[in-house]
Amino acid sequence: MSWTASVAARSDALKALLLAAWLWLPSWAVLNTDHVQGASDALALLAFSLLLLAAPLVLVPGVRRYFLLWTPLALLVGPYCYLTLAYGSVPGDALLSSALNTGLAMSAQVLASFGWKLWLVPLSLLLYLWLAFSISPGWRLDTAARKRLLACCLMPVMLALVARQAVGHAVRLPPLLEQSTINLAFPSGLAASLWRVTGYERAIAGAGFASVQGRSSVGDAPMLVVLVVGESLRSDHLGINGYARNTTPGLAALGPQLLSFPDVASTANWTGYAMPAIVSHATGKQRATLVPTFREAGFRTAWLSNQEVSVYGASAEVREYARNSMDFHLRTDDNLLPMFTSFVRQAGPRQFLVLHMIGSHIPYEERYSGASRVFHPTLSDAGVDNPLPKNKAEAINSYDNTVVETDRFLARMIAVLQAEQRPAVLVFTSDHGENLFDDQRQLFMHAQPGPTRYDTHVPLLVWMNAPYRQAYPAVVAALQANRAKPVGHASMFASVLELGAVAWQGSDARASFASPMYQPGPRPVTLELSGPSAPYESLK
Repeated sequence: MSWTASVAARSDALKALLLAAWLWLPSWAVLNTDHVQGASDALALLAFSLLLLAAPLVLVPGVRRYFLLWTPLALLVGPYCYLTLAYGSVPGDALLSSALNTGLAMSAQVLASFGWKLWLVPLSLLLYLWLAFSISPGWRLDTAARKRLLACCLMPVMLALVARQAVGHAVRLPPLLEQSTINLAFPSGLAASLWRVTGYERAIAGAGFASVQGRSSVGDAPMLVVLVVGESLRSDHLGINGYARNTTPGLAALGPQLLSFPDVASTANWTGYAMPAIVSHATGKQRATLVPTFREAGFRTAWLSNQEVSVYGASAEVREYARNSMDFHLRTDDNLLPMFTSFVRQAGPRQFLVLHMIGSHIPYEERYSGASRVFHPTLSDAGVDNPLPKNKAEAINSYDNTVVETDRFLARMIAVLQAEQRPAVLVFTSDHGENLFDDQRQLFMHAQPGPTRYDTHVPLLVWMNAPYRQAYPAVVAALQANRAKPVGHASMFASVLELGAVAWQGSDARASFASPMYQPGPRPVTLELSGPSAPYESLK
């Protein structure tokens, strides 16, 4: 190679590095947010985003053409980094939805508010194009180089998949292929958000449900209400409720900020019948639901679920569900946190969110990470897939590890809410409980004919930040006064609306455990599908 050719090659390499660094910059910006919890998360994010950037070279060997194909995304790098740093979270579904549905006149006003900084976007694009076009058109990766690149891309993916199956519950692995990393990396996070925003057919608010004409009792005052629904979680396996094991260290650290209701009953021992009682209310022959009622009261709404599609979240402006068996088996609840954080920080002053966890649903080994593997030997240690009564100890260890995982999940959510200056309240309950070979019946799991105390006694937690406590002292006093009273899930609809200062047609303060007028009512539990019910107190 001549001296001139050598200089040109080095110049092309330097330009390629600069262009690649520009495309990689958004993922580095995420490292300055609380999305990333430690070196393991950072390593996974940077490695995954680098794989995304490198993989297309296998199909597009021409280096100049490769960078030119990235031009539309290169235009977004500057705004993406700015928004990530400004909000402390990656641009999420709510922000993208607002951008796509804002008129041209309003968009022009918003852009004009940035002043001279706006010109940095086209200038950065011109510089990117100049560097890309100045790369020699003859610089191409040969077949051997593309094969090596393909191997380099596939090897970490295969190692990550094997390690997740082999030691994923023993040690905390970098979340290379977790959805949380996909949602944080650029440009996969932006693509996933765009898919969610545009991929669902827009539902009419309240379609198929009755309206109870929700309206705010406090005008346009900022408010953040979060309802988290766990899965198969027993109240008596929470350390904060007196369980002998310390399964809830994160929640325990909150001290008196967290209120726990010890006597709470589900309405059924399977999700299909239990969930409607939590998020809806019978009115005549129809049901009213929380999401459209909060929307009527001026809230932006989100339904983020690690379970299947639910009609009760159809009218939410931002929706996410588990879509297939891979999600069911491989996606832990932590993967909802990036979407949750972005919505909280970007969706305006009044928000209502529902998060539906996969929680402690069987198989337990798939519900917790290595960081939550506190109790052992577990079912996986014993090589057991279908536990029998003789495996009770291992089953409880595995189950309690899922409780530790739920504790970590809730603690991280509350950490996000603690930074809020507006009133914020979080309510957590579980759809139902779980049988763990507790007595002579030797029952395991849930959804069996004949519900028990074990699979219907559920936790109920309420956390409020300081601005909420200061703004709504009567609600705080009512919650404290009602903690020891019996509560049924039939009270959830009225109570959550009360916590959000939402009035509605047909409301009865006696049904809300957030009201000083609360009066415990009957707590019927469905015995079997489309069958009769029995009082919770009669269950054994």
